[in-house]
Amino acid sequence: MAGKYESMIHYFTPEDADFGPWSHSPQPFLHGEKDIPGCNLTAGYQVITAPVVMDDEPIFHREEETLFFFGAKLPDVFSSWDAEVHLYMGPSLDKMEKIVITEPTAVRVPKDYWHCPLKFVRVDKPVLFQAAQFTGNPGFVKKVQTSEGEMMEFIEGETHRKPREGERASVAWNVINEDGIERYTDQGAYDESKAPFWEDCVLVPGYTQISYSDATTLLHEKPALSRDIAKSVLAMPKEITDWGTWMQNPKTYLRGQTYMEDCQYHIGWQILSGALNMEEAHFHQGKDEYLFFMGADPMNMFDFDAQIEIFIGDDPDNMESYIIDRPCVIRFPANKWHCPIKFRKMKKPVLFQAAFQDGVWGTITRSEASEEVKNKPYFSRKWAYDYMGDNVRRCKFNEDKICIVCGKCFPRQENIEKDEEK
Repeated sequence: MAGKYESMIHYFTPEDADFGPWSHSPQPFLHGEKDIPGCNLTAGYQVITAPVVMDDEPIFHREEETLFFFGAKLPDVFSSWDAEVHLYMGPSLDKMEKIVITEPTAVRVPKDYWHCPLKFVRVDKPVLFQAAQFTGNPGFVKKVQTSEGEMMEFIEGETHRKPREGERASVAWNVINEDGIERYTDQGAYDESKAPFWEDCVLVPGYTQISYSDATTLLHEKPALSRDIAKSVLAMPKEITDWGTWMQNPKTYLRGQTYMEDCQYHIGWQILSGALNMEEAHFHQGKDEYLFFMGADPMNMFDFDAQIEIFIGDDPDNMESYIIDRPCVIRFPANKWHCPIKFRKMKKPVLFQAAFQDGVWGTITRSEASEEVKNKPYFSRKWAYDYMGDNVRRCKFNEDKICIVCGKCFPRQENIEKDEEK
């Protein structure tokens, strides 16, 4: 018998990547509302294996989008990086800028911002590419020119439409920092040992984010970016955590506005290889969260051998248990209670991603209110609700520092399955 919240879960099926020989197949995709009712996220896990130009003319979306470019081996997307990508982006067609990606990078594309072409110039090692668009009905807007003149056209669900008869492929657009250089790096030019570490990437007053790091040996200097574009490009930080042997290192995480100005997304790329109990019952206020459970190898994300139990409910007293035993994603609408998550029978590592559609991640938990609160003449209540988020969480050892969830103060969970058997 299906549970009350079964419709919130989408189990992935292998999809052939028929784009061309440059795209690895099969791949998992979240197709928004086609897969989950009310879903407002579209995302895939594409592995690019050869040079290619994707979307060869500027487009824009009516919603926020975040693009990720990683080495295609998890969790170490740094040592597995050996590629070069060029992306064009700007607020208007006459103010496009050339972004040169030579390291694991996240790019925020604000809604209505023009972007593309997207050129994978050099792919000496496969690139894990993900485009996460904040809509359940994906589409894009492009500008075309017909015999009657220029026009704007919204194209829903088509990502590679060819011009119709009488159309010109694209109208004119201008790159304000174009330098004419077609390639900036040689094979192996990235030094993963010089990747930016998370301690250096936390945004504090007076400190701007790292758009380009110094971990790449360049043949030519990259074109400078304007302030507006630079703040939407992040050289992804390398995180070394002390959570326990069940969490593989290094890992990378887009921690929203902790790392990137104005960011509206919070997502990790975490490889779990041992049993653990994660989180307590909580909900998120105002924004949706999506939990992905995938095989850990981007070249075969359907290679999944684990059993995971998760709890979902309307309140902590009325939770249902669901067993995850194959790749899936679960949508949690705002204010929907969920957790704990119990990772068990971890015969193969699992990619776990908590994708939150806001730049500040936080949870609300429930506990019994104090007697003083219960006995108040006005606004008495049985429960207390506690908020903990990136914007208020401080280091346990140094309250002047923002918590970066390094794990040094975490309780160890190393023998859960053995303890449960006793």
